[in-house]
Amino acid sequence: MIPITKEVRLFLLVVGGLIAAVHYKYGVAFAWPAWLLFTMLLLLFRDFKRAVPAIPLAIVSPIDGKVVRVENVYDPYLARNAQIICLQQSILGEVNVHSPCEGRVQNLWVTSPTTPLYSQLAVWVQTDEQDDVVMAANLDSALRHASCNISVGERLGQGQRCGFMAFACEVVIYLPETAHIVVKVGQSVRAGSDMLAEFVHITTS
Repeated sequence: MIPITKEVRLFLLVVGGLIAAVHYKYGVAFAWPAWLLFTMLLLLFRDFKRAVPAIPLAIVSPIDGKVVRVENVYDPYLARNAQIICLQQSILGEVNVHSPCEGRVQNLWVTSPTTPLYSQLAVWVQTDEQDDVVMAANLDSALRHASCNISVGERLGQGQRCGFMAFACEVVIYLPETAHIVVKVGQSVRAGSDMLAEFVHITTS
């Protein structure tokens, strides 16, 4: 059986029941297009396990997608200079969102700090080493949706599933200026398993 993302299980159960009723009453000739669409929905909302890299300081991709931008910017959430990795979600990738690093949730935002009408979902995670990562999803289209089942103060593991996101959302990850980015623009990445960057801690003797 295909593992399904929990946020849509009830919806798919209802849809499947309705299609089964149509099939029973009118036969396969009327029901097969609906069954085909239902199968596509099952594939779209699949929930596969991902292998998290055994690198404690790694920042992993929160979504399946492609790197579209890497640059230095001002982080409006934490009022700091930062680096960003901008990802475009894959339409055919899984819809789960994974934590980019291990740490504790410090804050959640549902609107942009710079443009109040800009719909989004942003999460701030701080590691035990005081490294700050903000993950912000662009939801400026009616076709885009994101939700998270986490709260402020909750601890997340590296690559841990922490939410749901669809369809073709843009995600911006704000990183410390000292982080070492290992991905390039145009590179495809898998949620929870592919490394985007690594925290670098400068020590003085």
